[in-house]
Amino acid sequence: MNKSEPNRRVYDEQFKRDAVALLEGGRKAAQLARELGISHWNLRDWKKRYGTGSAAASLRTERSDVSTSAGRASAVASAVEIAGLRRELETTRQQNDILKKALAIVAQQDGSATTLSRPSTSSTRS
Repeated sequence: MNKSEPNRRVYDEQFKRDAVALLEGGRKAAQLARELGISHWNLRDWKKRYGTGSAAASLRTERSDVSTSAGRASAVASAVEIAGLRRELETTRQQNDILKKALAIVAQQDGSATTLSRPSTSSTRS
């Protein structure tokens, strides 16, 4: 791998087949790509390779019969859930950062208000 090339994630064939099955089941490509944390270009390529089209039929192996098993489908469902949880975590982190900044601003304003309202006392140092 080239140093300028970003780290590439590798997906197993069954994950790709399950994603294509969801896509062909009526899911929108952009939404499914977001949920799975992949590019819509990946889905397009996987559909060409593993989809039900005539070009994909020549590329199929005997593993295509296994793609409907519940264990394989749950892997995609888990991936969708994990992607949703990651989005939720990111949103929560952003909200937390906003609250921290707001607290700092309020504390700073409180600090300047109390120094203005205090009577000034001058102390002499020896």
